[in-house]
Amino acid sequence: MKRLLIAVAALLLAAVVPAAADWKSPNVPGTQEYRLFKYYPDARVSDYSVRNFDSIKMLTAYHAGDPKPAIFEDIEGRVIKYTYQHNPETSGLEILRNYQNVLAEKGFETIIAGKVASFPGALLNNGSADDMIAFWRWQEPGKGMIYVHLFARSDGAMSWLEIVETKAMEQKLQGNAAAMLDSLQKTGRVAVYGINFDTAKATIKPDSDAVLQQVLALLTQNADLKVAIEGHTDNAGAPTFDNKKLSENRAGAVKFWLVGHGIDADRLDTAGFGDTKPLADNATEDGRAKNRRVELVRQE
Repeated sequence: MKRLLIAVAALLLAAVVPAAADWKSPNVPGTQEYRLFKYYPDARVSDYSVRNFDSIKMLTAYHAGDPKPAIFEDIEGRVIKYTYQHNPETSGLEILRNYQNVLAEKGFETIIAGKVASFPGALLNNGSADDMIAFWRWQEPGKGMIYVHLFARSDGAMSWLEIVETKAMEQKLQGNAAAMLDSLQKTGRVAVYGINFDTAKATIKPDSDAVLQQVLALLTQNADLKVAIEGHTDNAGAPTFDNKKLSENRAGAVKFWLVGHGIDADRLDTAGFGDTKPLADNATEDGRAKNRRVELVRQE
């Protein structure tokens, strides 16, 4: 009787506990194929994640023979990660070669590729000497640098793929008076985002009011504070277009708004620098967005 009860319990447990997913099972829900190359064939994505802006460690150079040959950097941008379960007949070398061929066709530069044993210091996770490791990078035309990291078990059972598309962070949190004052006290200047203008004009858009109100609060609450309002642009426009003049006019428009709301004009200087002081790469839209800004600079 006892044996019968144990057998029944085992059958019931098997009915309610699903078998572990294998390489033939569907990908985890929410998985999306990367835009530059397809899913690895005869494999299952068992884990997937994407972050619109994050930081990840990537190998950027390898100097064989040096005491510390592996040079890593924390790369910021859009981070995509895949974990694969592979067909048992797949080898780690086969996985590596497939990615090498696909990425070479796309124009990716190989930083390193091969067995872990061949590249001391380049392993970011636990692995054996026969496991496969690779790092690639590619400057996408008109956009940022893309880094790819592959780690594959030598028996081909599992692989991990990490991708980062470099970009400047989209500024979503607009400045407030307290944060502006803190930056002015610590560094003497603060970049203000959210004061928007009509294209190629110095006309302030209505959606700028919330940020302008914070600048007004900053100056109202700190009656002794004097600032220079600096205008900065990206490098868009025809070669004959005067970005410096545009930035001067935009700085003047901000001053005009503040004076109209009760700030003494003697507390406000203005200057325009056009595209001569970029904070990011003007070759990308994210970079240009970061370069289009108003800065406040503390005056003594």
